[in-house]
Amino acid sequence: MDVAVIDDGEELFSYIADGLEKSFYVRRFTKSGLWASGEGRTVNMVLSNEPDILVNGSRIAVLGGISDYKRMRHRVFSCCIADSTSDIQMDTLLCSDFPVITCGCSAMDTFSYTSVTDDFLTVSLNRRLVTLSGRVVQPFELPRPFRSDKKIYNVLALTAVSLLLDDDNQEYSKMYS
Repeated sequence: MDVAVIDDGEELFSYIADGLEKSFYVRRFTKSGLWASGEGRTVNMVLSNEPDILVNGSRIAVLGGISDYKRMRHRVFSCCIADSTSDIQMDTLLCSDFPVITCGCSAMDTFSYTSVTDDFLTVSLNRRLVTLSGRVVQPFELPRPFRSDKKIYNVLALTAVSLLLDDDNQEYSKMYS
C-alpha cells in the first residue's frame, strides 16, 4: 500500500483520495469495496480503523481520529503523518521507529499554516523535507483552496502526502529541487 489512512470515518480518507486524483490514478480500498479514478501513476490507498491489519511496509500512514493507536508502535512505515494537536497521537508516536511528519498550527510542526480565509489556507513547510524517492523540498508557503467546513488538518495532510509521493502537478513541481 502506498497510503494507509487510519481513521474511524471516511472524511480524511476521501479528502486525500479526491485531492490525489488530480495527479494520480488512485485505487481506494475500504471495507465496502474497491474503486479507482484519476489519471497518472497508480497510488493505492487503504482505509482502516485497526492498525493491526495493516501490512508492514506501507509507505505512508496518515493518522485520523481513532482513539487507540497503541498497536501502531510496532508497524513499519516509511513515514507517518500525524496531527500535532492530538495528545493521543503524539504520545503514541514518541516510541515509534519510523519518521513522523507533524501537521498543526505551530512553527515547530513540519507542516503548518500562516493564514486562513474563507477560500484559502496558506500552507507552510517549515523545514526541508525529503520525499520517498529522495527528492528534496525546501521550506515554502503555498495557498491551497479551503472551505471553512473542512478541517485544516485534512489540507495539511493532503499537502504532505502529495509532496511525499512526488506530485508533479503545476502547483508542486516548482517545490522540488
